[in-house]
Amino acid sequence: MGQGLSCKVQDEHGLFTAVQFGDLEAVKNIIEKDPSLIEQTTAYDRHSALHIAAANGQIEIVSMLLEDLSVNPDSLNRHKQTPLMLAAMHGKINCVKKLIQANANILMFDSPNGRTCLHYAAYYGHSDCLETILFAARTSHVAASWGFSRFVNIRDGKGATPLHLAARQRRPQCVHILLDSGALVCASTGGYGFPGSTPLHLAARGGSIDCIRELLAWGADRLHRDASGYGI
Repeated sequence: MGQGLSCKVQDEHGLFTAVQFGDLEAVKNIIEKDPSLIEQTTAYDRHSALHIAAANGQIEIVSMLLEDLSVNPDSLNRHKQTPLMLAAMHGKINCVKKLIQANANILMFDSPNGRTCLHYAAYYGHSDCLETILFAARTSHVAASWGFSRFVNIRDGKGATPLHLAARQRRPQCVHILLDSGALVCASTGGYGFPGSTPLHLAARGGSIDCIRELLAWGADRLHRDASGYGI
């Protein structure tokens, strides 16, 4: 969960390995010799240098790529994941902040699960990343154009909100933050878990007493049943 992205790929020029291990001088030298390398991606997952730097928490390299080389903060890998999604996934808070500062789009959806950076911060339990993304949503165009409440309750490809994911993965701190930000405590899923599952159902299935207590304190309905007839 806390580990970054490794580069088990053919890396003849050495750029991706230098980025992964945070060798800023080597990265500068490699790009200076061949500026076109900044456009290259890894062979299979199509990770850019920015993806690799963000996932591994290499903030100096992230800053250099964004500020000095004007790399697109919303570049996509093979799974349509952005560097911000990977930073949130791996809990690299400084990179999350830097990417948001560089106007990375918090409303991008990936292709495997239809999830945003908010979903990933909640799923992996990175409460600091979660709070930073929510703060950005409150203070950016998202609040005006999309609506903050709608963003907090944004659904992935299977109808799960960030609260559903946090509850299922036993992340009580993230559950609290999301509820305090307006997440709907009794929202039902589509295809995630059993259809009709609420965060309380998922917390119970995940076996998290702390999440269950938090949800009940916010008014979760213990009598509600999912599509399989399961209650609490």
